[in-house]
Amino acid sequence: MRSDHYPTPGLKRRKRARGHALYWVAREDIVKAGFTPKTVQLHYADTSQELPLVSAACLRLQAEMLAWSAGAKQDYKTFDGTIGSLSRRFQIDDESPVKDWKYNTCRSQLHVVGTIEKAFGARSLAALGLKDFRRWYNAAKAPKLPGGPERIDRACKIMKMVREMLRYGVAAELAQAECVRLLTILSATEFKQPARRRVRLEHSQVVAFIAKALEADRISLALGTAIQFETAMRQKDVIGEWLPVKGLEKPTGIVLRGRRGKGWRRWSNGLTWADLGPDMIVRKATTKTSALVGHDLKVYPSVMELISRVPAEKRVGPLIVDETAGRPYAEFAYARDWRVIARSAGIPDTVWNMDARAGAITEAEDAGTDIETIRGGVGHTQATTTVRYSRGAVGKSRAIATSRNAHRTGKNGA
Repeated sequence: MRSDHYPTPGLKRRKRARGHALYWVAREDIVKAGFTPKTVQLHYADTSQELPLVSAACLRLQAEMLAWSAGAKQDYKTFDGTIGSLSRRFQIDDESPVKDWKYNTCRSQLHVVGTIEKAFGARSLAALGLKDFRRWYNAAKAPKLPGGPERIDRACKIMKMVREMLRYGVAAELAQAECVRLLTILSATEFKQPARRRVRLEHSQVVAFIAKALEADRISLALGTAIQFETAMRQKDVIGEWLPVKGLEKPTGIVLRGRRGKGWRRWSNGLTWADLGPDMIVRKATTKTSALVGHDLKVYPSVMELISRVPAEKRVGPLIVDETAGRPYAEFAYARDWRVIARSAGIPDTVWNMDARAGAITEAEDAGTDIETIRGGVGHTQATTTVRYSRGAVGKSRAIATSRNAHRTGKNGA
């Protein structure tokens, strides 16, 4: 593949099951001086036909590295027509949709953006086509380990983010013609979507969980789960979340120092004892849609019984508190501790704490409540969303069977 006409400085090959993967690798001395990226995978075939593209990518990356070494700074605002530069502009532009994302959304979505930039950043928008998108999707959905399940959800998230970045490119007038062309290709391309989640937490499992949680002296987990299941509130709306304290703002309220030198986090959005009030009615704007929902906890015996176990003098501050830390649960700690109790209660690992919402909606439909009433009660803006949470409900089927049986009885008796 070597050719005097198409130099490939920094090119390295790494053996793979199917041929070789191509990488551009920066000089070690320049990397030690602070240059990034250290390596860039080149998503081209190791063939003479694609040698000109490989050469162009290597020469561009080599020139950027040498310019940096000579004293030029890396200007992330410069757009050079590659996926990488589009990605960086997408992340830093004040007009980018990224600026309107919520903190947790931003963190998870920018992880996807980083994956795209690391894998395909060197690719020129002008050189991309349908075969590239198909190859990216197939590579992303490949099992993490041989024989493991396909990661279709991961692949779909990557392709969705590519679309989002291209839409931004159109709006920001960055290689607008190429972004429009690629968006047209993607809009006409179908990728296999992940199966919808069908699991739900059932009432019998909640009862078993509460019993085991009380045995372990973890009333917080019992109360949190009971409220989630009875009211169908999202986990975040019950236990809260830790959001960063911005800029030079003083870290007041319930705060926690982030790990590895990260800044302060403030506990927000969870239920407090003050939210209950003397009438035990909770009115709360949901974190996802800001819809205002109300719940009368007095109509839920399991919730009221658990509340009665909390001494009056401790009914201040956050409602759900990690007993081992004396503060609201740190990130991921609630789900981790919940799983320990769930296993002791015989709840399969396939059933998650978040499935309490689906369990509540499914049980409500089984009980004969119409979807529109359920929608309003759980704070969905559209009934189609509520329907997706109803997993295996037989309420409608039972109602249909009852009416059919009554119809038959009437006909036979006539």
